[in-house]
Amino acid sequence: MKSVTMMIAVLALAVGLSAQTKKPEAQGLTGTWNMGLQGGHVIPVALVLKQDGEALTGTISMPTQRIGQTVDVALKGEIANGALTLSGTVEGAKDPTTIAITGKMNDEGMLEGTVSMSGSSGPHGDMPYTAERLKERSK
Repeated sequence: MKSVTMMIAVLALAVGLSAQTKKPEAQGLTGTWNMGLQGGHVIPVALVLKQDGEALTGTISMPTQRIGQTVDVALKGEIANGALTLSGTVEGAKDPTTIAITGKMNDEGMLEGTVSMSGSSGPHGDMPYTAERLKERSK
């Protein structure tokens, strides 16, 4: 009886150690991200992504010239070799602005990259960013 109890304890320990040493599966980019654009100051922006294989879609809520107002811009893109590319156009503006987002996930699970904007008058500039995924609320 002692040997059976000892064997069960050894198996339980082995299973526990095996579960701890497994690497977590690569998490996709689907989710809501809190993006901080680095301009003259940090601009908080909401980024919502949905990953389907290598295809990415989503929206980014960009601030407007009016304080407190944002405009949601639909995005399409892909992820290839760990790098993401997304783009979209601000609709309904006098000077339609194209937004291009590039980046990759760092070792801490955050996105890092650059947001570039351009319009008919030319490029508006590049802004580096970092983005942290928001945790889903438990139901």
